[in-house]
Amino acid sequence: MEGYTREVKNQINSLVDQDGKFQFGTYNKPVKELNMLDAKKPLGFPFGKHFKNLRLKEWEAFQAGNQDVFMLGAVYNTKTSALNQLSIYDKRNNKLYNYRKYCIPWKQILSTSMYQSESKYISKDFMMIIYNNLEEGKINIIVKIRSKNDLPNIKLEITAFHLTEPIVICQPFDTNRGLYSHKALMNMEGILYLGKEKIIFDKDTAFTIIDDHKGYYPNNVKYDWVTGCINNKDTGLIGFNLTDNQIKDHEKYNENCLWMNGNMQVLPPIKFKRSVKDDKEVWKIKDEYGMVNILFYPLAKLKLKFNYGIIYSDYEGPMGTFRGYIKDKDDNKIMLDKFFGMGEKKRYRV
Repeated sequence: MEGYTREVKNQINSLVDQDGKFQFGTYNKPVKELNMLDAKKPLGFPFGKHFKNLRLKEWEAFQAGNQDVFMLGAVYNTKTSALNQLSIYDKRNNKLYNYRKYCIPWKQILSTSMYQSESKYISKDFMMIIYNNLEEGKINIIVKIRSKNDLPNIKLEITAFHLTEPIVICQPFDTNRGLYSHKALMNMEGILYLGKEKIIFDKDTAFTIIDDHKGYYPNNVKYDWVTGCINNKDTGLIGFNLTDNQIKDHEKYNENCLWMNGNMQVLPPIKFKRSVKDDKEVWKIKDEYGMVNILFYPLAKLKLKFNYGIIYSDYEGPMGTFRGYIKDKDDNKIMLDKFFGMGEKKRYRV
């Protein structure tokens, strides 16, 4: 089989053009105007913007950390429910701290542009602000949580530097039913107070991955995803993103990529297989071009599972280690034995 290629298109100003059509493709620069409500009949019928907004799933999430901790944060809104979350995995002690705050959907604010806007939720005991400021090449994240149970209080303040090429996608669930995502791997600096412990993040060893995400998802959502990275003085900042979702034509449209040396390289479609051996779970992620051959070993797992008939959730979000390799564009193997990251198995209907 010949090597895999996928076009990376020139930067666009808006996701939807003047005729109401999504500008589908893969890009390596931000999109200024996230005008998904301007799409013509994304749901098949000429609904107004209010109804289209109710069907638009939106979130902004980040993974961040260093050699000692790995974090997941999210402002997540399905329009029927909303979740604010910070999860911290302490690698040193194999301990997971998970903070969740549900709210009425309209109590959140979601990003309208990566250039200068916020995703945030603020209450008296839980505050999360993701301030996108690509005008200055930065993303600032602030989280403050006053715990009401045995979990330690949290204060997180970090700045991520948007210097590596992002992967920006606009892709079709259907003819004019679009998905948008802006994902970027970044050096990061800042500080985390985990209870009484103070953890300093240095740009030479710390990282952040951002995901600004909006989509006219089907009623029944299904996808599998992993991301991982490494950052130290020997390797520099390297990471990857791999997803198998409900988008049409994965050869042409996917969000799989390798970040290395400040550049984004597209990767082929992949498939996931999960198995359990000797009570240890393993995820196998492979492509058909010989470029991706990965094993993911969960160490701790977030879960959200319920079934109320009309709505249900079968969600698992493990954090763990990787083995295997990804090949770069020059056919060099990037060995992943020291990479850390997370995955998601998401099945839900809301």
